[in-house]
Amino acid sequence: MERMEKEERTRVLSRMEEENRKRLLDLIERIPHRVPEGWEKDTFAVGGLLYLGFSNVCTEKLISISSQGQWVIDCETGEKTQCEENYDEEDLIACAEAMGEELVPVAGEGGGGLRRFSRTGDGLAFAAPWWPKEQVIFMPAYASWYQDPEKCSVLFDDYELRAFGFSRCGNYMAAGSSHTLEIYRKGKK
Repeated sequence: MERMEKEERTRVLSRMEEENRKRLLDLIERIPHRVPEGWEKDTFAVGGLLYLGFSNVCTEKLISISSQGQWVIDCETGEKTQCEENYDEEDLIACAEAMGEELVPVAGEGGGGLRRFSRTGDGLAFAAPWWPKEQVIFMPAYASWYQDPEKCSVLFDDYELRAFGFSRCGNYMAAGSSHTLEIYRKGKK
């Protein structure tokens, strides 16, 4: 009797899990793949991306560390400046001459994390419904992908995501994979 009850509970839980997974996949499929309204996008080829980090002082500056070297990218202009590699994988920080004495927190294959929310209520979420392919979902102004999927945007839909997040000011976002770096900036009004 007890074994039959346990088997029935297992069947019910499995059915519930399957229904919930289907509901979530249906929601994710309704999210458009696009650059969010009011944002502009630049894409850079990167070989072997390891870490990304936004400056907290010059919030338009992004450090990119890869097997091709260390770069400071101006997210406003798209200008890239190569610099001497100077980062610490233990403390997850980097510095560059162009950024003075600032120690920039980085995120990537060794850990760390970038901001997931902006001051204006925009957010970024991670999803992997078809793992190992991964997605980064942009959610504008306190929207949620599971409540308003059509208001959101899939920014990243690829393999080997290394890091993603907002700058401190919230006017810039980045998503980097092992081979590509996408930078978004709010358009001028």
